[in-house]
Amino acid sequence: MDTNPFRSARRPRPSDPPPRPGLLSRAFRWIDACLAGQTWWYRAPVWLGLAWIFRRYQSEFQYASIFSGITLAFHEMGHAALVWFGNELLTTAGGTLAQLLVPTGAAVYLLVKQRDPFGATFGAFWLGTALVDAGIYAADARAQALPLVSPFGPVDATSHDWTVMLMRVGRLARDQAIGGALQDAGMATMALSLVAGAWLLWRMARSDGTGRS
Repeated sequence: MDTNPFRSARRPRPSDPPPRPGLLSRAFRWIDACLAGQTWWYRAPVWLGLAWIFRRYQSEFQYASIFSGITLAFHEMGHAALVWFGNELLTTAGGTLAQLLVPTGAAVYLLVKQRDPFGATFGAFWLGTALVDAGIYAADARAQALPLVSPFGPVDATSHDWTVMLMRVGRLARDQAIGGALQDAGMATMALSLVAGAWLLWRMARSDGTGRS
């Protein structure tokens, strides 16, 4: 029998709170919440189409995908948007900045605002194609063999964005290395977006929800 008069007066110690889920676990829960009610079977053809485009990029140099025209449009819009600052280097770089920032913004918007992880992988794949296009353009800085498009005037030696940019920073001789690095980054981005997209489709398929997205 406990004879300590103070022990009986003690309040029972509350149990420790359950451990907080780790960052990865919380990320999975958030993704599953976003995927709830979404169906995989009509998104799968989109993934297959992207995989086919990726295969074309692997096998065909300077492949022009369905993204190329859209990317070019934003490229030229980037020049137009920054020409008002009156800085030649900034205006020249504006094309490449726009063609990379727009798909990045699209991916972030789809993920954060629309809560659409699969849509975000589509934006990431677009970014990958834009990186490849930028790499091809950069690698051509010295040769200037690519046909150029300029809605702002006649095309001449100073119309090549990467020639101007690399000459300004003293890296023209590195055009092939810089272009190759951008192309490698683009191919890696496309591959990772396909892996992420396949994983998301798998999580949709294994979930019990069959409602519409």
